[in-house]
Amino acid sequence: MLGGASSIDVRRWVGDDGVMRWPVFAFLAFLLLVLQEGLGTLWSVGGHSPSLLMVLMVFVSLWAPSLTGAYAALALGLLTDLSQPVYPAGQATDVALIGPACLGYLTGAYVTQQLRGMVFRHSPLVIGVMVLIAGAFVHLVVLAILTARGLPWLAAQPVAGWHAADQLVARFFDLLYTAGVGVVLGAVLVRFHWALGFGQQQGKAAYSWK
Repeated sequence: MLGGASSIDVRRWVGDDGVMRWPVFAFLAFLLLVLQEGLGTLWSVGGHSPSLLMVLMVFVSLWAPSLTGAYAALALGLLTDLSQPVYPAGQATDVALIGPACLGYLTGAYVTQQLRGMVFRHSPLVIGVMVLIAGAFVHLVVLAILTARGLPWLAAQPVAGWHAADQLVARFFDLLYTAGVGVVLGAVLVRFHWALGFGQQQGKAAYSWK
């Protein structure tokens, strides 16, 4: 039988009283990344694809403690940065720029956490709407950072073929697609929210920074 200290350590990793199960989160993030990038051609409609990782970010931000949601958003943003490399002007090979999606996802998570007290988080439709709202902030942050690379007084290399207006339109339709998929994926995530350790949350657990 595990002692008191050991029991606390076990609960910390497997989830109890609102603490997210990080191994389950990691597996789910990997699975959605494979579906998003490995099967991207099947998802593409008119050149637009949904971001499954963004849906997961919004879902976790709705349910997890605030600091946990921030860490999860950074991790998902990092996966997004690594999986979507860009071509700097004058270079023949693509590179992964670490930072734009990380900061974008962190901003999206913060926006979601500020609004979650006013929504019914068990509703898949709410998840779709929150994806639309938080995703707008995500894309605006990413757009601002990548566009800033092309400013003449900065030392950073601009992204080859980057046009902010074109990107804004393309990302708008990507976001609409993601919000629609978010309703469906959100229904699945809500149905199995207990697997991530959220079934035990009560009271202010979801809003604690601990």
